[in-house]
Amino acid sequence: MNDKIALALGTCPPGACNKINTIGSWITFLAAWAAGVAFVISGAILCWAYFSGHGSSRAMKALGGACGGSIVISAASALANALLA
Repeated sequence: MNDKIALALGTCPPGACNKINTIGSWITFLAAWAAGVAFVISGAILCWAYFSGHGSSRAMKALGGACGGSIVISAASALANALLA
């Protein structure tokens, strides 16, 4: 039980801390990159909707999804850094 409490407080098992931090860093990097790509795609959809004269509700939903996703990514990253530090 003490090991679970210590792990929840941010200490890693011997030899595992570097691997956990590396995997977490890669996941955060890939998620942030995907959020950036989502912003670019939603901007392209919004531009296409504007110039073609169609409604922009789909584009606004895509932009809202990209914003929500990046908020979740940054909150999860901050929470993980607080627990592991």
